[in-house]
Amino acid sequence: MPPIVEQVELLKALIALAAADGKIASSERGLLVRFAAKVGIGSASLEAMIERALADPSVRDDLFHRTMSNPQLALEMLVATARLDGNISDSERELLIHVRGLLNISMDDFAQIYERGIQKADSLRNAKFASDT
Repeated sequence: MPPIVEQVELLKALIALAAADGKIASSERGLLVRFAAKVGIGSASLEAMIERALADPSVRDDLFHRTMSNPQLALEMLVATARLDGNISDSERELLIHVRGLLNISMDDFAQIYERGIQKADSLRNAKFASDT
């Protein structure tokens, strides 16, 4: 799957997790906006995705179940995406910890997943840097 497709799928998964209770809190919306901006999704597209997830429980449930089929991989990809710019901000780490809780991943497992995600992102960044020179 191309990286942009993976990132959009991760955004959809985040929306599904945030909307799992049928609403999206303002703090969750803020985190979604920041993640969408990081992966190049505009606000109108994000709002349409959010509205669809909130309006249609079957869409939300489908996205949620796809994420839950491999929650550790989903979280690892989120960590890698957050790290692609070379840094994970405090707000991004807060989002990752929030998602960890939604996915019922222990803090011990989170630490390992976090390290794998960082290594994956750094590997991708190093490969891109090598190909650019």
